[in-house]
Amino acid sequence: MTEDCNFHIPSKKEFRKGYEAYNQRERRGFVYFEALQTVTANWGDAELMASGIQRLIRSWNRFYANFNFSDLTCFLRDNIEILSAYKERHIFDLAEADEDQIRRLFQKLLQALRRENDGVLSPVSVAKAFGVLTPDFLPIWDSNIAYRYDCPYYLTEVADSPYLRFCHKMKVFSKKVRQYVPHPDDRALLKRIDEYNYAKYTMGWI
Repeated sequence: MTEDCNFHIPSKKEFRKGYEAYNQRERRGFVYFEALQTVTANWGDAELMASGIQRLIRSWNRFYANFNFSDLTCFLRDNIEILSAYKERHIFDLAEADEDQIRRLFQKLLQALRRENDGVLSPVSVAKAFGVLTPDFLPIWDSNIAYRYDCPYYLTEVADSPYLRFCHKMKVFSKKVRQYVPHPDDRALLKRIDEYNYAKYTMGWI
């Protein structure tokens, strides 16, 4: 998949204004760090990792929080090797050779996080889970952000394709803004980008 640069890249001032607005105004922001800490500190323990993801989704995507905890635990246990490899990678390293495996992982997690009462799937929950499982490699999105980057998912069952397009766009975005964040920083570059995207496209704060 070729890298698409046909989208808005903010200036340093705008980018910082976005993530600063997020940290000033988003009252649930701390939940991400709690979930990340739980997942990181208990890496390899599928149940405890799942509890961290559950905490995040209950706060950040609560209408889709009624998923089967055992299914998520099984997903983590069955895919821990690839997740461990992705945990050490950076979005800068994303290549076409990764696409098939990312598709499979996305689809498996999409099913693991399906809502129990009606089977509804949430591509947003998948990306939020990726945000604490592979914080430097796979980006977070929501429907508003996906739409703004021309990556809408009209059918949730095949949302892996627009998500991959979004990943490649976030690779380009990351290269453009990597000098706009503190060095060192207390969070992943992709997290800063999500804060900007959320502030600008989801909430309209900037």
